[in-house]
Amino acid sequence: MNNKCKTGGCWGLVLAAAVLVWSPASLAATMIANTVHNLTPTGPGNFKAPEATGLCVFCHTPHSSNPQRSLWNRALSSAVYQLYDSTTLKAVVKQPTGSSRLCLSCHDGTLAMGTLLFPPYGKYQPTLGVLTGKAALGTNLSADHPISFVYDAALATNRGELINPASLTSAVKLDKNSELQCTSCHNAHEDRHPKFMRMDTRNGALCLTCHAPNGWTGSTHATSTATWNGLGTSPWTAGAYPSVAENACGNCHKPHAAGHGKSLLAQSNESTNCTLCHGGSVASRNVESEFIKSSRHPIEAATWTHTPKEDATQMTRHVSCTDCHNPHASNATAAVAPALSGRLQGVRGINQAGSAVMSASFEYEVCYKCHGLTPATTAGVVRQDNPRNARLQFDPANPSYHPVAAAGKNASIQNLLPGYTATSLMGCSSCHNNDAWTSGGTSPAGPHGSVYSPILEREYQTNQSVLESPQNFALCYKCHDRNALTTDVVGKFPHARHLAKQTACAACHDAHGSRVYPKLINFMLLDKMGVPVVTKSTVQQRLEYIPSLTGGQCYLSCHGVNHEPSSYP
Repeated sequence: MNNKCKTGGCWGLVLAAAVLVWSPASLAATMIANTVHNLTPTGPGNFKAPEATGLCVFCHTPHSSNPQRSLWNRALSSAVYQLYDSTTLKAVVKQPTGSSRLCLSCHDGTLAMGTLLFPPYGKYQPTLGVLTGKAALGTNLSADHPISFVYDAALATNRGELINPASLTSAVKLDKNSELQCTSCHNAHEDRHPKFMRMDTRNGALCLTCHAPNGWTGSTHATSTATWNGLGTSPWTAGAYPSVAENACGNCHKPHAAGHGKSLLAQSNESTNCTLCHGGSVASRNVESEFIKSSRHPIEAATWTHTPKEDATQMTRHVSCTDCHNPHASNATAAVAPALSGRLQGVRGINQAGSAVMSASFEYEVCYKCHGLTPATTAGVVRQDNPRNARLQFDPANPSYHPVAAAGKNASIQNLLPGYTATSLMGCSSCHNNDAWTSGGTSPAGPHGSVYSPILEREYQTNQSVLESPQNFALCYKCHDRNALTTDVVGKFPHARHLAKQTACAACHDAHGSRVYPKLINFMLLDKMGVPVVTKSTVQQRLEYIPSLTGGQCYLSCHGVNHEPSSYP
């Protein structure tokens, strides 16, 4: 061996050796000299040594390398890294090993890039400092895709929604011992794709080589051709593709330096990951504006609490966009209530029996996660029977209920508007909806927010004394014929007489259902302000409805009138 080789001069041999170690022989034709990994004075990047050096010296040496694999010529960082963690992580993630440790000798930013085991020609260390900027990952890798873990068939089965590694494309490489490393996605010698990616990332191709989210193929985020309209902040980073479908996973996730470590979401504010597109800049409807209304789902109240596989029967009560929408499965498929629409596909729920379901089939099962396990915590009216639990109120075993979980029991119900019958079914969003929504309009549907509490599509007054009008009881009049209800007819219940006394529908009827009486009868004791509405009769001190085939009898006192009893019709 000549002295030139001993002192680090055989850089042609290094290049050949590196080609053989890192990738197939076709790599010999690549133009690493034209990439930012060329740290010589002629390199195209911002980081390069001022001294003349060989091209490969910053990573490789032909002799006395450490480690021997890759003929490594760099000092290795002694840093202890903060690792990625997740509630859905099933892999055992170790401190960086293998090729990842080699990459981090520059990319953690702790060692100067000129720190070489064998400097060029044995003369000097290149005067090249530490890497800075976006390429410097630092030692906190908690917001970076996990590395240095075994990716095998057992992990794919245990974790779910992962491709069996036996089916990985040839572009994606696992390191020795079947470990996923930086080099699984990046090829340091070739930049045919941005950021040295091993394959095209368009339409999520690289991510989907390993990941197989349930429902993704037909989801809106996988198929939408929507583009940014130029308003507000661009939802995508520089170099992104122009449409939602092309950016795919990149719409929401960043594999490095994510805005938040949880799920590697791109934005540091949880809801912003959704509203950045669904705030009028990409999606056709502006959902973000709904959350500034007086009645809304408080998505800002418990950020970063939701987890994808949480058990609703055990979770701390909270609400986020992803409690109701699965971004990997959500689509635009319409549904007839109470069936689940495509917008809610792939979301966990609670069924009518109170048990957790992996994927909801009915809209109410999604709502029951918060509104069907425990009583409501928000201010509301107080009733004779006061469960404040929608699942218990909609129970088909009850004497009466609005037909959400099953067809109603009042087969003789009258005064419904055309299109509604005794066998009609409805969903939670038939009443709880955006107040500005109209069929075929531009406002988003769904219970995001409303000016009418509690997130109602139309006004529904429940005060102790309410003047009857099309507006004040607009929600009831969506299905029930106002003309019929404001005109008393012999032989029918005198609704008009009660409405004339400024009695709200809610004084007698519980909109969700009654566990005690038919016809949704469940008397309101106190309105939202705590004002008494219905009290016991003055003599017999009874508060009771006794149904009959044609109507029934009431024992109570309301609006200054004692019923002891009053019989109807």
